[in-house]
Amino acid sequence: MKKTLTINLGGFIFHIDEDAFNQLERYLGTLRNQFSRTSGGDEIIADVETRMAELFRERNGETKEVINTLDVEAVISVLGKPEDYLHEEDYSGNSSNYDSYQSYSKKIHRDVDNRMIGGVASGLAAYLNINPVWTRLLFFALFFSGFGLLLYIILWIVVPSARTTAEKLQMRGKPVTLSNIENFVREEAHAVGNSVKHMGRKAQDLNRNSNQVTGLISQFFNGIFEIIKLLFKFVFKIIGFLFLLVVFIALATLATTLFVGFNLNDSHYTWSEISNMLQLVSNDSGIYNAITFGFSLFVLGPLFLIVYYGIRLVFGVEPLNSGVRKGLGLLSLIGLIILGSTAYQLSEKFRASSYHISEQKLNLKAKSYNLEVVQNDVYYDFNQSFNTDFWTFNNGKSYYKGVELDLRKSEKGYTYLETEFNGRGSSRQDARKNAQNLDFIFEVDSANLKFSNYYSIKEGNFFRLQKIKHVLFMQPGDTIYLSAGTENLFYDVKNINDFWDYDMTNHYWTMTEKGLLCADCENSAELLEELEEDSFREENFDQEESESNSQVKIKDGLIIIEEAEAFLIPLKQNEASDTNYHIAALITPFETDVFIEPLLSLT
Repeated sequence: MKKTLTINLGGFIFHIDEDAFNQLERYLGTLRNQFSRTSGGDEIIADVETRMAELFRERNGETKEVINTLDVEAVISVLGKPEDYLHEEDYSGNSSNYDSYQSYSKKIHRDVDNRMIGGVASGLAAYLNINPVWTRLLFFALFFSGFGLLLYIILWIVVPSARTTAEKLQMRGKPVTLSNIENFVREEAHAVGNSVKHMGRKAQDLNRNSNQVTGLISQFFNGIFEIIKLLFKFVFKIIGFLFLLVVFIALATLATTLFVGFNLNDSHYTWSEISNMLQLVSNDSGIYNAITFGFSLFVLGPLFLIVYYGIRLVFGVEPLNSGVRKGLGLLSLIGLIILGSTAYQLSEKFRASSYHISEQKLNLKAKSYNLEVVQNDVYYDFNQSFNTDFWTFNNGKSYYKGVELDLRKSEKGYTYLETEFNGRGSSRQDARKNAQNLDFIFEVDSANLKFSNYYSIKEGNFFRLQKIKHVLFMQPGDTIYLSAGTENLFYDVKNINDFWDYDMTNHYWTMTEKGLLCADCENSAELLEELEEDSFREENFDQEESESNSQVKIKDGLIIIEEAEAFLIPLKQNEASDTNYHIAALITPFETDVFIEPLLSLT
């Protein structure tokens, strides 16, 4: 176990063990002694510490928390050992061999020391190792192309300036070692000394005037740059504020929804009603709890990140630790897995389908009767939703839309109601049971039929996409009046008038041999007549061949004889009597004579 210390190096906080700290302190102490009497010595030490901090951060990253002696040796090997360049004092530190590697990168910076305006062109020239004149000419040419100024301003904003010696070395592509830092500082000091020594007063005045002009231009663009920065900061703060406002409103709305409820398609739902609906679907408290828990985990991470980044935009707080971000992402992933697994379990309960059919004979005394829909609170709940909701809640009970009614001709000689119940389940047997356990309203008396356009599920059973389809089989000649509201029951009811379901209400309808006919519509008689005429078209007749190869077409007692001489043809026996018919016909292009006489014993 080693003692650990906390140090501030180059503006960064590091944890370092005691041996590494002593080694680092000896190294920096030697440098301070060497450069204490050198011009720019403090700047050299500051640059060295900054560079060491960068190397430690690059080497350790976010996973390693404590610096050890190996880390110190690796950083010293990059910067250089003191005995390689110190002449006045010997380095008394560890003299073991270090790994001889260098890790540096060439980076672009704005060269503010040689700038004309913002140092963009001179910084780019230093990066490319060319004369700044060429880069300035390039920007001057781009200025007339229309986007040079915008490009220069963008680079001025995004490219950092080279302030420290390390940054100036990186700008020129030189490794940031201790010897290079010392040489660069000495060269700058020497250049400044020579310029002061050899420049005359006139040159100084000229330079001063030039610097004043350059300074004014630089101040102008710096002012523009600062204004743009302020505008961007202001815009981001406004965006962050609006972001937080929207999130706050959304959370407040969600909280209100949980307690008060919400409206959807003009229907009001509360959280307790939705909870009851989920329980009716899941039929298992474990599945219901898994859905709730999984959904909470899934939305927790994104919701927290949205709120945090909104706060960060407004108040400029530090970014989240990577561990926190990974943890939130893991929670959302776990929630998604739980939801997916639960959805699969729930889908298994809807896997199979089945149905059940019942028939009820109706003892209606009149040949004319009324059809009505049950109009109560549940009906109005569905009706005001424009038929878009498939379920609603009333007095703590769930009701479902899924009832249809059709009108057809009876072939059994009496009026009856056939009801088909459909449902789904984990097996066909389970689906059949779910289809049968439904409650609905059907009332009948001597002249009235009343249906509900909804159903409910009997207690102890569960929602499995059940559906009810009624078919009212009417005897030919029966007339029914469709009251207002019954359109909510109909689904594609066939009729001679070819009315849409919603147009059939408030009319009397008579069941004929040809189908359902509107009894109080103006064109109904014409439609029925056309339908009957269509039934006697030539293609609807049976064709027979006579002895003379003439053709006779027969249907429903009507006979058509096409161009023929006299012939005899037997017909099927009439069901109402024992009489067969003997037909004799003489047909010419100009006249036709048909003789029909009964024969009592023709076989």
